Amino acid sequence: MLTFVALDLETSGLNCLQDEIIEVGLVKIIDGQESEYFTSLVRPRGILPVKIKRLTGINDQDFVNAPDIQEIMPQILSFIEDYPLLGHNVKFDYDFLTAAAKQPLLNTLYDTLELAKYIMPNASSHRLGRLCNDLNILIPNQHRALDDARGCAGLLLKLLDQCREFEPDIIWQLSQLLSQASSTWHPVLQTLSSQMIKLFPNRKITAPLPGAKEDDKPKEHRSEQEGNLNQEHCLAVLGEAGLLEKTLPGFHFRSQQCEMMEYVIKGLNEDKIVLVEAGTGTGKSLAYLVPAIAWAKQKDQRVIISTHTINLQEQLWNKDIPILEKLPNYEFKAAIMKGRSNYLCLRRWQSLMKETNHTQEEAAFLAKILIWLYKTNIGDKADLILSYQDLEYWYRICCESHGCLGNRCSYFKEKCFFMAARRRAERADIVIVNHSLLLSDANADNMILPSYGSLIIDEAHHLESCATDHLGRSATRLEVVRWLAAVTKLQKRVDQALFLDENELWPKLIVKGNDAKQKTREAAQSFFELLTNWLNFTANNAEGRSSMRFFQEGKLEGSPSLPPAVDSALDNLLVNLRTLCQVLIKMSDQLEERSVTGDTPGIIRDLSSWASIGQDLSNSLELICRSYEDDQVYWVEGGGSSPEVILRSAPIDVGPLLYEKLFSEPRPVILTSATLSVDGNFKHYQKSIGLDCLSPNNVLEKQLGSPFNYGEQSLLCVTRNIPQPGQTVGKDYHDVLAKAIFQISLAAAGRTLVLFTSHRSLRETYQRLKQQYEAEDICLLGHELDGSRSRLVEQFMEGKRTVLFGAASFWEGVDIPGDALSCVIIVKLPFVPPNHPVTEARLQKLSRLGKNGFMEYQIPQAVIKFKQGFGRLIRGPKDRGVVVVLDSRLAERKYGHKFFNSLPVAHHIRDNWIEISNKVNKWLNVGK
Repeated sequence: MLTFVALDLETSGLNCLQDEIIEVGLVKIIDGQESEYFTSLVRPRGILPVKIKRLTGINDQDFVNAPDIQEIMPQILSFIEDYPLLGHNVKFDYDFLTAAAKQPLLNTLYDTLELAKYIMPNASSHRLGRLCNDLNILIPNQHRALDDARGCAGLLLKLLDQCREFEPDIIWQLSQLLSQASSTWHPVLQTLSSQMIKLFPNRKITAPLPGAKEDDKPKEHRSEQEGNLNQEHCLAVLGEAGLLEKTLPGFHFRSQQCEMMEYVIKGLNEDKIVLVEAGTGTGKSLAYLVPAIAWAKQKDQRVIISTHTINLQEQLWNKDIPILEKLPNYEFKAAIMKGRSNYLCLRRWQSLMKETNHTQEEAAFLAKILIWLYKTNIGDKADLILSYQDLEYWYRICCESHGCLGNRCSYFKEKCFFMAARRRAERADIVIVNHSLLLSDANADNMILPSYGSLIIDEAHHLESCATDHLGRSATRLEVVRWLAAVTKLQKRVDQALFLDENELWPKLIVKGNDAKQKTREAAQSFFELLTNWLNFTANNAEGRSSMRFFQEGKLEGSPSLPPAVDSALDNLLVNLRTLCQVLIKMSDQLEERSVTGDTPGIIRDLSSWASIGQDLSNSLELICRSYEDDQVYWVEGGGSSPEVILRSAPIDVGPLLYEKLFSEPRPVILTSATLSVDGNFKHYQKSIGLDCLSPNNVLEKQLGSPFNYGEQSLLCVTRNIPQPGQTVGKDYHDVLAKAIFQISLAAAGRTLVLFTSHRSLRETYQRLKQQYEAEDICLLGHELDGSRSRLVEQFMEGKRTVLFGAASFWEGVDIPGDALSCVIIVKLPFVPPNHPVTEARLQKLSRLGKNGFMEYQIPQAVIKFKQGFGRLIRGPKDRGVVVVLDSRLAERKYGHKFFNSLPVAHHIRDNWIEISNKVNKWLNVGK
């Protein structure tokens, strides 16, 4: 692989049958050295899309003297001859080239994107530019064909160098997996491993065992110091002229941050529940980290910090905690802990590796894991870039309680990744978790996390929704498919590894198991097909997905229950599923009685484990479809283009459950977020999470404004003349909506984030405006239309004249400081759909209590999300911009004041959207 042609094409789009090649770059490498190159622009038939111009820097006028692709095709084919073709996602370039050549090319294809996923599985990104940057390979102009082709060639040589650093055995194992995956890299790596053995005959051939590596120092127990936490001690770190201001470049004292810290200290000292709403820019994490560390060391008690998003967890772990760790004479231990399924189980990994009948996809997945396994110290899948398909296979090798052998596992004491994470947490003063793990621990009577003395919940506005998801039950079609696939693999292992010829019962169990498995598969297919058909027929919504509540007969007149055919199919599924589970248990019992040698303990545990998982699955299916408790809601969701069907149950009111599991014990708890209050108070939030069960004397509340000057930095505008969808025909509504969004974003010269509450509405508007934006040289990016959320935000930040359409997840957690974002358009007030099963059940409960569900539940929920959307605009002290709300209800309905009173601005403008676009242009000084 030291002689090849590196290929890169720039194109006008992604479809080789519709789009065109606009630039060709070819580099011939002979024995690892560049011998010649070929490059040319290629004249397209039409004008370039704005996105391509931004990406490549190529403009329409650059093609004035460029040849047509057919003019240079003979030169291209002559250049590449029969050399191997190398590219980053080479199949993309190959498809365009063969389409243009109008003939198949017989060259062998080698993909550096594929190889990088095996050799650098924990890279932050596998895009060519990022990989080359990480490996110090210079690409002068990214997304230009010749430079990218050279970058690709350099990347291959670096990847092969990395291969040589591993033991020959690892590279040989990798080559065997790639053989099963039908990868062209198989012979390359097999040859490389043989060469390594010949060149270094004294080098180890067998690699050391992978596994956890950790600091073996036990936790230093400190004697508890008397008295309260000293506020002056904390101010010496965070206060004016404190350690951080003296030692950290760019750190500035913020009075709001210290005020929040004072409330945290008060809560810690007095064992109180503290609610702190702190605006954007306060620096919440340091305001609670500094006193939490001091309290943990003084009391010799652990502090748990829980977050909702991965972004905040990574900010705490990779930014805030390292800042404090570097301070002089400021020693503490921190750890991060996740649920079991995030960690690889070495026993299950080895068991899967021993199998010989991997599918191509499974072998490719195992190849990605192999190199990573010898690099990682923690075994956390967050270090990997895994596709949706990869996650299916991760499920088979992750660490989960059902399959854990405990002390009987040879990896348990020293090598186990999960146990190492737990030991790190037990030695730590501060442990970072997510809401899901916190709730799992609370639900399991604190058997998962190490004991802790105080709790800090950041992003606390998500606690109710997380508890709704986590304290209920679910069962999916995919879970049943996964379970059956795992049982099939397990039965093959049993068949291959064990021979109990003397036992007459064993062959009967094998036959019965295979029969039950086949019947379960057929029953599951029938049940979920019937369920999906019924769901699609009974309840459709505008998004293409449906949801339907279940009720027992007679509990609610006119409410749907499972039709007889679906109910009968469920019976059939439950009987066969439970029969198969019983067979697995009997197999496990037989093996345990006979003590067969080999991998018996693991197989016995796996049989009982998968039987237990199957029984839980059958119990969930039956409970959701056939139970009825007054305090629970049961429903099914699915349909549309996705084959996935999800059955769910959830508590209608999670407040009492959260009180019982998290807040009833006398210990300090800090809950913080930028959005907790509604209309200036915490009443709705307190009730939603059960704090209304406490005495008011046990709860401290504090609202802190942002250090940003919203009066000078932001302008809030509300349109009056856009009719609501219910007031006009759908097409007319989206026609007007598109005109308003276009003119307002044009007035802002792009630089606009548009927040939708509906994917359907987003798509309708996107289709109307795509060509109009192209004509104005503005790049339009659509959520789920132009890439992933993170990639879209990255592209948005790279370009000035860009408009980004986002739904659901874009309302929070999107941080775009500076000039890239100057305008946020909120299309509609973010009310939760009243027909969602949980919302519907909560509204009905409030109605039975004589309360107005809209005012007491839907409005507060909408206000909190609205505040999140508004908060996307100002992310730094120098940011300046406009928020435009296109929902006239904000100005016309009485409840509008609740939204206005919850924002950090005192004034707003109400006008028609044409005048507002003029005001936006003037406010932002566009074109001046």
